[in-house]
Amino acid sequence: MSLKDHSRSIGLRCSTCGGADFKRDPALDDGPIECATCERVFSRDELIRENGEIIDNAVDEVKTEIVADFKAELRKAFRGSKFIKIR
Repeated sequence: MSLKDHSRSIGLRCSTCGGADFKRDPALDDGPIECATCERVFSRDELIRENGEIIDNAVDEVKTEIVADFKAELRKAFRGSKFIKIR
């Protein structure tokens, strides 16, 4: 099991127009982020907060996959044992 298998890229959306294209100055980490469609300006924290549901759904999907992979690895590791059973 590798964490590389569980990395995701989440597309954030503008809460005003639903656009997915943003402009920002790459030299500034916490600089303003502007929607390329409606030109609304967000802070980084504001954009993350307004896309919280999208982010939470992606995190839940990854959690489910990690748990399933971990159970499969445990079953594989203890396959021949008559004393340990994984359900």
